[in-house]
Amino acid sequence: MNPTKRITTAACLFLLLALATGLRAEEGKIVREKIRGLSLENNPAGESADRWVSVYLPPSYENEPKKRYPVLYLLHGIGDTDEEWMNRKGPYANIKDLMDRGIAERRFAEMLVVMPDERTTWFGSYYTNSEWTGNWEDFTANDLVKVIDGKYRTLARAGSRGIAGHSMGGHGAISLGMKHPEVFSVVYGMNPAVLGWGGDLCIENPAFASVLKMTTRAQVLEGGVYPAGIVCVAQAFSSNPKRPPFHADFPFSLKDGKLQPAEPAFSKWEANMPVHLVKRYRANLQKLRGLRFDSGWDDEYSHIVLQTRQLSRNLTNQGIDHIFEEYNGDHRNRLYGRTGRLYLAVLPYFGLLLDADSQK
Repeated sequence: MNPTKRITTAACLFLLLALATGLRAEEGKIVREKIRGLSLENNPAGESADRWVSVYLPPSYENEPKKRYPVLYLLHGIGDTDEEWMNRKGPYANIKDLMDRGIAERRFAEMLVVMPDERTTWFGSYYTNSEWTGNWEDFTANDLVKVIDGKYRTLARAGSRGIAGHSMGGHGAISLGMKHPEVFSVVYGMNPAVLGWGGDLCIENPAFASVLKMTTRAQVLEGGVYPAGIVCVAQAFSSNPKRPPFHADFPFSLKDGKLQPAEPAFSKWEANMPVHLVKRYRANLQKLRGLRFDSGWDDEYSHIVLQTRQLSRNLTNQGIDHIFEEYNGDHRNRLYGRTGRLYLAVLPYFGLLLDADSQK
């Protein structure tokens, strides 16, 4: 081989290696700590007011002490915690790796990602205020945001703050965006659950009858995902501290062996379902910079497919600009990976719409 060619080849290989190393050298980091949720104190259920929160800090955070950043609040699904976003291993398999790679590849700008643990004893808060488990809406929209803005170098304004989530977290993101445009200006719901009645979330689901006969946690867990989910949602939407053993009213009751809507729980469930809230919160929705949600064609929870479509129709009827997409996936299988929804859709959406200008 020609010596000059050998040197040139070696130099090119060295340069490529240096560039590749450089892309991965500037990594962000995860800080995990407990914060005090004043809105959760003294709840009758005994849920801890000290909540774990994982915060992704982008690569430049420690080296540019005067720089401030937009923030994405990322909400987990039922049964999960903040660690769900971080416990997967491998390329494009967790939030830190997705953020590091996306920033290095210039798919989106640097931002903080805040991931709170809002799991309750019965698997989830639904990010709403409950007489039994505590005021989780207030914790998320007020306590958490104040702590993050007070401790980290954020751009502490709605235009630089977004909220997203999966399943229960998708529900929470859409609900909180509806109610608090003064806090969050960009919203993304991934496979958002319990947006409205339909599919497997309806009176025909036998779990609504079977859970009425259950009196212990063991019985509920043995019944599978639906009874557990019903208790979880009931404690969030229609809690009743004076009604043991589950301290909640259920939306249906048995009469002459048949289920029928039961008040006030049925109406309380609807009052927490975004499909029924579009007209009420129309003015708030019009203030958002961006509203987007999706569902997989093969989502095993059929109400999600049906009710994301219905939410989109209701938003369109009220003149609310939004993006709704369906894709070839189920409830979880398209979230991660280089071609996953988080990397190609969710994170770039916030990178595009959140204001990163610190001079404003």
